[in-house]
Amino acid sequence: MGDMQLTELRTPCGAWRPAVFIFLVWTNSCPGLAQVNYAVHFEMDKASYLLGEPIFCRFVIQNTESSAFTLRYRSPTRSLAPDYEQEPRFVVTDQRGTRLPDPGPRPCGNSQGTTYYGSVSLPPGKVHTERWLLNQWAQFTTVGQYRVRAERRLALRRAGTPEEKPVAFALAIDELSVRVAPSTRAQIEAAFQPYLAAVNDVNDPDPAEAVMVLTSLPQPFFLDQLVAMTNAGKPDRWDRRDVLNGLARLNTPASWNTILKVFRGAPTATLGSRSKDAAAEGQGALPSYALLLLAEKADPAFIPTLTEMLAKSVEPLRGDILRALGFFHDPRAYEPIYDNLHSAAVTDRMNSILGLKNLGGKEVIPALLAALNDPEVQVRQVANFSLEGLTGYKVAVSASPSRQESVRVANQWHAWWREHAGSFSPPRPAPCHDW
Repeated sequence: MGDMQLTELRTPCGAWRPAVFIFLVWTNSCPGLAQVNYAVHFEMDKASYLLGEPIFCRFVIQNTESSAFTLRYRSPTRSLAPDYEQEPRFVVTDQRGTRLPDPGPRPCGNSQGTTYYGSVSLPPGKVHTERWLLNQWAQFTTVGQYRVRAERRLALRRAGTPEEKPVAFALAIDELSVRVAPSTRAQIEAAFQPYLAAVNDVNDPDPAEAVMVLTSLPQPFFLDQLVAMTNAGKPDRWDRRDVLNGLARLNTPASWNTILKVFRGAPTATLGSRSKDAAAEGQGALPSYALLLLAEKADPAFIPTLTEMLAKSVEPLRGDILRALGFFHDPRAYEPIYDNLHSAAVTDRMNSILGLKNLGGKEVIPALLAALNDPEVQVRQVANFSLEGLTGYKVAVSASPSRQESVRVANQWHAWWREHAGSFSPPRPAPCHDW
């Protein structure tokens, strides 16, 4: 569309109505209007890119009125929650109108990761620009001409006032085009050099864009750089979980070996109470995140490492491993899950039940039914939750059920299973980035 000159009118009535759609001019019949003027649009950084090169789209907003307004910006990494106020939306299609695959991970429940926000005051006539890596929304795998639909709704607030509610919303909707041309390896290596230089520049305090590029579009020729980045990061200059994501996207034996090494570096029971302190301080978070990625990959070659770590780990990593083993459809993974259903530790029994839930399949139902008779109420509740998740059938139970109520719940589940065991087939869970 190019630049859109917008005037938005806010009223205490709280209602909005587009009067002239072409110019997106907003009016309202209620009195007490407050006016905000601005120009906003998306544009491509370049008209043509090389295949494999990072492709950027820019969001540009200009203050065209006589007083300043503020807006919030955030880190350039794509959020997994599309309803975030600041989140742009991109849809890329090829010449036939086919949408390119979206490489973004799909969270099962709540969005994962952290979004960092800041605020900028935009004086009259000034321009605010943000660059978004389009490869986070679309996989460009072939040369050709592509169409990009870009959309964003950004809240504007009055500068210098404590008012929290927006006075307007800047709306940008643009149809763009970009060409992807053939490339050579030497050209691609050259395209990534500025980003590699940025992360290696210790005087650059915020290489967020470079980290995003290197971890969103990892290349074998800078594997050593990614490995080095796993050993130095937040609170310094990047979050090492993002680097682990990049190694998983690279998806080579060497990259997965690095993730395994990070997982093996978790605090273990051999460190005594010091390991619990380290985990409490967040030092166990990176190995746990490495475990999440290993579980999503579910390569049977990882199982010996997981079972080895299970034997010497403490909570919370021990529970993470029991749940993760449920994603490996291999008899070597089943054994520790079933063994720990009879553990003296309540947390072991609970996490083994959740491991069975992750494993899925009709064959885990009898073990879950047996867990409904566990002496600990927490274990019985987790068993009920897992049965509901696997079957879709629900049995009403209070937050703190008595032993008598638990017997009723168990009887109801056994009756349901007797009726449905012959025909039951658990649905295949959708792949997602959460467990």
